[in-house]
Amino acid sequence: MASFEEECIERYFLAPGSSGPIGSVYVADEDLLEIFGVAELEQARRQLIKSIPHVTILRSRFSGLTSPLQGRPPDYVRILVFLCWMQTTKMRQRGDRDFRQLMSKQLGEDFTGFKMNGLDMMWEHLQEFLQRVHGIELVLPDIVPSISRIGRTLQMAFPTWRDKAALRKLRQYIASDHLLDPLMIANRINTSRYLLGDTMQSFEYNFEKFDTARKRGHREHEATPFWQAWYGVVAEQASIEEIEVVESDFGGYELFRVPPVGERVPILTPEDAAKLVPKPLARLISSGLIFLERLGHGRYRAQAKTPSDILLMHVSKFAQCDRTTIRSSVAVNASWVVVSTRGRLDETAPAALGKREFGWHDGIRVGTSAYLGRSPLTPTIAGPLPEAIKVEVGGRSVELLRVGDEMVLSPGVYSGTALARSLGKSQEILMVARANEVGVTRRLAFGLARDIPEDDFHQGTAPSTGSELEIWSGDRVQPCDELVTIGEGLYERTARGLPFSEAVEIVRRAIRFTENHPSEWDILRSFADAGWLESTFLRHFPARRVLQRELSAHSVDETTVVICGPTPLAVVDRLSVAARAAGGALETWNGASSWSLPRYVFRASSDSVRREFLRRAELAEMPEWRAAVPDRADHGDPHGFRVVGKLVRERGFFAATFDKQMTDGLYRIERPEGRIHFYYRSVIPGKLDQNYVSPSVALLSHHLRLGGDIFEFRDGVVFARAAGVKLPSSWARWASNVSLCNPGPSNVSGVWRYEYPAGDGAVGAISKLVPISKKTGLPSGWRESFVRSASNRDRKIYDNRSRQVRAATGMHGKN
Repeated sequence: MASFEEECIERYFLAPGSSGPIGSVYVADEDLLEIFGVAELEQARRQLIKSIPHVTILRSRFSGLTSPLQGRPPDYVRILVFLCWMQTTKMRQRGDRDFRQLMSKQLGEDFTGFKMNGLDMMWEHLQEFLQRVHGIELVLPDIVPSISRIGRTLQMAFPTWRDKAALRKLRQYIASDHLLDPLMIANRINTSRYLLGDTMQSFEYNFEKFDTARKRGHREHEATPFWQAWYGVVAEQASIEEIEVVESDFGGYELFRVPPVGERVPILTPEDAAKLVPKPLARLISSGLIFLERLGHGRYRAQAKTPSDILLMHVSKFAQCDRTTIRSSVAVNASWVVVSTRGRLDETAPAALGKREFGWHDGIRVGTSAYLGRSPLTPTIAGPLPEAIKVEVGGRSVELLRVGDEMVLSPGVYSGTALARSLGKSQEILMVARANEVGVTRRLAFGLARDIPEDDFHQGTAPSTGSELEIWSGDRVQPCDELVTIGEGLYERTARGLPFSEAVEIVRRAIRFTENHPSEWDILRSFADAGWLESTFLRHFPARRVLQRELSAHSVDETTVVICGPTPLAVVDRLSVAARAAGGALETWNGASSWSLPRYVFRASSDSVRREFLRRAELAEMPEWRAAVPDRADHGDPHGFRVVGKLVRERGFFAATFDKQMTDGLYRIERPEGRIHFYYRSVIPGKLDQNYVSPSVALLSHHLRLGGDIFEFRDGVVFARAAGVKLPSSWARWASNVSLCNPGPSNVSGVWRYEYPAGDGAVGAISKLVPISKKTGLPSGWRESFVRSASNRDRKIYDNRSRQVRAATGMHGKN
């Protein structure tokens, strides 16, 4: 498995080696989940075992009969990574300490007493290769006589049982209030290492990395293997995690447990985190009534002390409620409901955050040491006295805006060293103006084994398989700064996949200083419809995530190439250079709204120039479209499923309901005992019931089954008549390829709506699949009222949308 071998070299040696000598290898369980793109650790373990050579080859490698060839690249790094992982994984039982027995359990072969002469050969060959080819120093531990054959492999892994034993001993000497104080931990280790006993090279190496990161500030120490290992030991006894409820589109919610360090972890029910949260909150979980504190932007934190008017409630409690006191309710799953009670509900109230230590927080990391310098996505700065904080970027003072107890850099683009000062302290970070381009090996590709596309059976289909251009002739607008900032942030964070809720949070942060803007759901949808992202559902867990799509090309003819996929600033810059080098030019085609992403087209003078551009830009042709179908029937029996929500057609979201019978409507159903995603069942009297996996596809198909016009075509754009309905992203991408104009939200007479710019040909093809009413009249609103008003007779207005002069008599003139 060459790609896995390359991933191991890059992740565990080249990346850490860029910042100094390597003295340890930290292979986290989460790394394997990410690399293999699975949700369960057991699945990742099986994939890892499958990726290493057959046991007969392993025995030959371990014994030294097969040694690495001098001067040749290593082909065994995945073996060393496996050996380091098996010593540190959470799957290892606490009593498992013998190296060969661990191997036997993992591989199903007996290695008791087996000679391991080949391990030193592999480590020394890797050390020479890294130094000769990459200039990276791999520091190997001294050979310990008692464990001469396996000693280096034992000492390179972190954290092994020896490291955890040392950390557990350290935990006894730290007060409970200071268990997560990095300064206290560092001071204790520096002044009393004798308390910990003999420690391996990997412990010393990782502690030094942690201590250096702690001194640099910006909470960088939280990402170090040492701090992750320390937190794991602390969490064995201290229940200090939190529960967050995050709003999703279509009226859904997802649950997460949030450790003090690391990323949010999706959970099915609050009971999954009951042993990890403080006891008062655990008691509320068992009682079935949890108070929620607003964090802003559709996020809520479970709390145990202060009653609130928004609650996470067990269905048994929900059934006992007086419905007149309930303002709204949405099912999280078959067991829990988010309930908003009547009373004061201040949606704009700022999050109640505690005082934070001085330093930089959050932000989007670019590379290993820089942060995206596009505010409001820049890191925030906090301190005991926010008003005393001053920030300079590149030696120039920067205006700060206060958000809660934090200070945010005023909207703009920043590049260079950012220095924050407050009360005699200072901390600095490096900011860059744009995201790094994502390489093929770094990007996590879409896989049907683990992901279900939001388009479901519409994925990869198009209303027509023709490739002729029908360039949209309407007015085009440059994208706004907020949209460019969102694009840079999403591109950087989605390389390895990103939870849908975190992608929405990036959008919300980017628009928090913008007064008039579309919904965050429509903004994120525009990135999917523009071909940047693929919105998916995890196949084996009820959660959503977005994946970054591959950059590709669509050759319209011998001289025209349409660029498909994500096009952040770094990619556009590279494509522009490649276009000039090939002898052509890269054109920019903006969208119909400032919230629509631009399209890019390469123009060549001949077919040879086109082929040269594709070679230089390293672009492959996108797959051929398949013919689209309006709907696909799935009449499966919903036995074992339970209703948890029903569509409110007027608003386009699923309200909580637990009806035993599905009589009429679109229902969200769930299998309570399974770790499985929701299904959506369309029930229409007189027709067979149908099931869907994707809520967006279910909405479209349900309205299609009901009959009537679902979309409308007016003034060169298609838009939905029904709330929440969208065209499949695959169709939107096809239409954008034809019209060279991406879809997106647009403000029409003060109301935001999602529009698909298209010509008559594209609309004709789409209308064969879904009903579209075609109106040649001008948009309704104040213009129509002006024209119909008798008091305005003989007066004229200029309609900038139709580019016509309109008279109150109803006659239209030309500009």
